[in-house]
Amino acid sequence: MEINTKYSILVAVSFYCSVFSQDTGSKITVNRDALEKIIVQQRQARSLKSSQIENLKAKGYKEFITDGDNNKQLIGADEQGNPQYYTTLNAAASKRIKANSFYGGGALGLNISGQGMRIGQWDYSKPRLNHQLIAGKATYDASQNQTISRHSTHIMGTMIGNNYSNTPATGVAYDATAKAFDWVDDVKEMAEESILGLMVANNSYGFDPMYYQTYQFGKYNETSRDWDKVMYNAPYFQIVKAVGNARGLNPTIVPQVTAKNGYDLLEGAGIAKNVLVVTSADKNDNPSGDSDFNISSFSSYGCTDDGRIKPDIAAQGQGVFSAIETYNSAYGTYNGTSSATASVSAAILLLQQYYMSIQQQLFAPLRSSSIRGLVAHTANDKGTPGPDYIYGWGLMDTERAARLIYNNGKSALIKESDLQQGGEYRLYVVASEFENQPLVATLAWTDPEGSIGDNTIDDPTPALVNDLDITILKKDNNGNTQTFYPWKLGGMQDLTAPATRNSDNKVDNIEKVEIDNPDGLYQIIIKHKGNLSSGSQNYSLIISGISFCYTDDLYVLTREKDNIETSNFVGTAKQIKASNVIKSAAQGIVYKASQSVTLLPDASGGSATVGFTAEQGSGFTAYIDPDCDMSDPILVYHSQADRPVGSSTSEDPGTSSPSGNDIGKKQLDNVVLYPNPAKTEVNISYKIGTASVVSVTITDMTGKVVYRNKSSENFPSGVYMNRISTDQMVSGTYLVTIETANYRETKKLIIQ
Repeated sequence: MEINTKYSILVAVSFYCSVFSQDTGSKITVNRDALEKIIVQQRQARSLKSSQIENLKAKGYKEFITDGDNNKQLIGADEQGNPQYYTTLNAAASKRIKANSFYGGGALGLNISGQGMRIGQWDYSKPRLNHQLIAGKATYDASQNQTISRHSTHIMGTMIGNNYSNTPATGVAYDATAKAFDWVDDVKEMAEESILGLMVANNSYGFDPMYYQTYQFGKYNETSRDWDKVMYNAPYFQIVKAVGNARGLNPTIVPQVTAKNGYDLLEGAGIAKNVLVVTSADKNDNPSGDSDFNISSFSSYGCTDDGRIKPDIAAQGQGVFSAIETYNSAYGTYNGTSSATASVSAAILLLQQYYMSIQQQLFAPLRSSSIRGLVAHTANDKGTPGPDYIYGWGLMDTERAARLIYNNGKSALIKESDLQQGGEYRLYVVASEFENQPLVATLAWTDPEGSIGDNTIDDPTPALVNDLDITILKKDNNGNTQTFYPWKLGGMQDLTAPATRNSDNKVDNIEKVEIDNPDGLYQIIIKHKGNLSSGSQNYSLIISGISFCYTDDLYVLTREKDNIETSNFVGTAKQIKASNVIKSAAQGIVYKASQSVTLLPDASGGSATVGFTAEQGSGFTAYIDPDCDMSDPILVYHSQADRPVGSSTSEDPGTSSPSGNDIGKKQLDNVVLYPNPAKTEVNISYKIGTASVVSVTITDMTGKVVYRNKSSENFPSGVYMNRISTDQMVSGTYLVTIETANYRETKKLIIQ
């Protein structure tokens, strides 16, 4: 995705700059100084590579080779003088990864299809720009290879092909545009484009394994180092690369294909730490479930020499129908990890578009580390639990990723921060009460470029520079602590062994912890080993399966028989129930809780009618304070019983911002319904200027009331949200009325 530059601000000392989008107002930050150095270095390297190419051509090597549907090009020599060829990797895509859920009429109730977004494509040569599927949607510079390519045309159509020329060939991000390049100067051009705001680069190619030496498979190399370096200095820039189709090659020509039963076939940038590496899944139009997929017979297996989880993710790469170059209305069906990669790149574009569309204050996209963490976090696993070296984290599930973004600050959390040298981050979370919902926390970071070792075969030395760690602790009432670790794999010594989670992961920069049957309070800890490059490391934390989180351990509550007291990380204490007696001596005391029947909003948004049992003469204030970098004020609630209530139950007066912001004399303001149209639920957000009883009513067009909820007491001034289930309401048009004591507002709601 590209963000067109409007202006930039150079920040002193760090040489980082912020780039703003003319279309969306989005802001990204890049290390311009470092990226410009990369550009200069790559220009100098081009002269050397040109000389290498001429020398190899003089020895009889062809510069361009056509091998079936694949195009190959001589791009230089390795450290031993052997030729290096880039090769293309060809061997309903949106439906397979659920990207169609974003479209109008889709399961998410959105209208996200790449509007105002741009993606980068690096490939063999020029796509057929006048093809009806991509006409007017892509650019290609005249200085690039002008040979019109089937591969680049097909990949372009898979990513951004329009939705009206040939419906079965509709691209994943069909309203997006693209900027295309050949692959000769890919590193330099990606650095240049990242400075200009490009955020997604599709690279459906790799080194031809026919010319690879045994030690080069899985080895961290010059290409992987350079791509990592670009991404580290452009933290919002995500490169997506095909894992390759080496298992489909003749083992008599490439012995490595069978040397380890299809494993250890990674090449080039497929070994990079920060690049998202994609494998191909079969075509299945009617899967029986999320795990009903198989990896294509040609897809290369991992791992890297140091045992990292590669490939990262799977997407459909078989039976992909899209444009070809023969003429302007020509189409074809092709197989390959190239096509799978195009689907993932375009799906990431949609995730960025959706994330930016729901931002209210921070007009910025997700960091690339958040994208990788989100993709791994929400993937559909298959077979033995955890990742493996065949399909990585599983089949990409764009819809699940979008739902996590939607629930950010509710039942999920996306946190972007940085860890300082010697520092650590702790977060307390309370597991969700829904059955069969695991607690999952994924840590991801964009690691600096690593060091290139010698030519030792399968050298296990980690390429990781900054080794961050995530663990989750649970302490029971007896003080016993249980530690939960991230998934990890066995490396070259145990390629087929199931993933384990019994100790730290020392090689991956995506770490995922899963707790299958969580209950109560947990503590998430992020820290690091050794020294951090530059003294700090940015990271992204993705959490799902929670009902509440907070960072201050001074306010973890324990529930005794007849009172409430604070303690430091003792018990689960996620509810203050109606059975709790508030003593009269407690008048004026403030209680903080992680979850309460009275204080935490129920499924319809708040105003539950159970509460505290209070002795005569007592008074109290109790509230929930997330305090975990969530900016949404409706996450903070308070309740107050400031009158004698005898031995009765004080009712929850509702939810509000603790600041009590005055919004003027108007009693009701800023009424918003979202999503609208709705499918399974609708959120109703509004502000109250002065204290009042509030009612919410939904009627159909005949006047029949299908939902009504009225508070039993005055809501104080503040911001409120009701989340109402609509899955039992028939499709059609409804009227939503919000009413206070002296004001009423009605909005139209469409239910699909």
